[in-house]
Amino acid sequence: MLLMYEEGKVRIVSYKGSFLNPVARASREISIALAKSIYKGGKVLDATAATGIRGMEYAAELGAEVTMLEINSTAYKDLRRNLLYNAKAHRLGKGRAKAINTSFQEFANTTSERFEIIDIDPFGSAAPYIFDSMKIASDSSYLFVTATDAAVLCGAHRKACMKLYDAVPMHNEFCHEAGIRILLGYIARTAAQFNYGIVPVLSLYYAHYMRVFVRLEHGAKAALDSLASLGYAYYCEKCGNRNHEKSEFAREERCDLCGAKMTIAGRMWLGSITDKKAVSSALEHMEGASKEARGLMNRIAEELDVPFYYSVPELTKKLGMGSISISALIEALRKIGRVSKTHFDYSSIRTDVPYKDIILQAKRLGRERKIGGRRKQ
Repeated sequence: MLLMYEEGKVRIVSYKGSFLNPVARASREISIALAKSIYKGGKVLDATAATGIRGMEYAAELGAEVTMLEINSTAYKDLRRNLLYNAKAHRLGKGRAKAINTSFQEFANTTSERFEIIDIDPFGSAAPYIFDSMKIASDSSYLFVTATDAAVLCGAHRKACMKLYDAVPMHNEFCHEAGIRILLGYIARTAAQFNYGIVPVLSLYYAHYMRVFVRLEHGAKAALDSLASLGYAYYCEKCGNRNHEKSEFAREERCDLCGAKMTIAGRMWLGSITDKKAVSSALEHMEGASKEARGLMNRIAEELDVPFYYSVPELTKKLGMGSISISALIEALRKIGRVSKTHFDYSSIRTDVPYKDIILQAKRLGRERKIGGRRKQ
């Protein structure tokens, strides 16, 4: 049998009728590393299996009992061939895996099983899967959720976001972070209906899609605490100022710098989106991962966890000035407060320094650059 694709311990020998994205390898490697750092021995569900590469890697790396679901009958044939090949070649190690030709919704409504890890990686919106995932979860279960409808969550399709995620999106330079926070907010609201709160463990934007990893905590208090972390973001399109507020209701807001009316987005998650201890623990299980995956996780480990990041090119554009060094701006802001780069956008920074002070430092660097340029002449 001809080898077509290999990743980790798994070989995919058939994907003629199903989708396999080699670009998503880093995402799968991060998922496996995080799973290895938190796995306690329960069952794992790959809700959208396709070729089965993700589910079989969970079986091989965790030694877990994995259930893989695939609704498309043609893709299911590929899944069965790949599973049979890897099982016969003893590539799953101590792990076990089974494949079922069914929809996630039908499975969740008919099974009595509960899963420690539920991985949802659909084509498009993850929203239709969240409600049913709560039916097969339990206290301390983990949801690994991908949303490939970035255009929706980032505000290019505003009404679709309102329909699918019950939230108003942002369409600006930090829309990807706002999109992740909208996704987390939707998960939190849905989980609360089942008496679960959520604890985001890792959130990332990679290769034009969003992926979040959350732990469920059962109980009314946990659910209410999560809902208390929801609120609204406010953005001034005129000068770039932004703020946020945990609240049940939005309010009309005017920019405290230029007086313009601010746009409103939400409700969204305004708490922490990444647990740095979990990231550090996952990094310890990435010895065989690609340079890209390890680089992304190292960047996240160093990233400040405060809303929202600032695009330096967009900042200088709004100030009507030439470009400035991102490194120089970071160095200047470190004298005032906390600052870091962000994995969302390599030309952006994340800081707790007030926006008016960011502007002052950017203008100062711009003046120094002009003076230095004249001296060179």
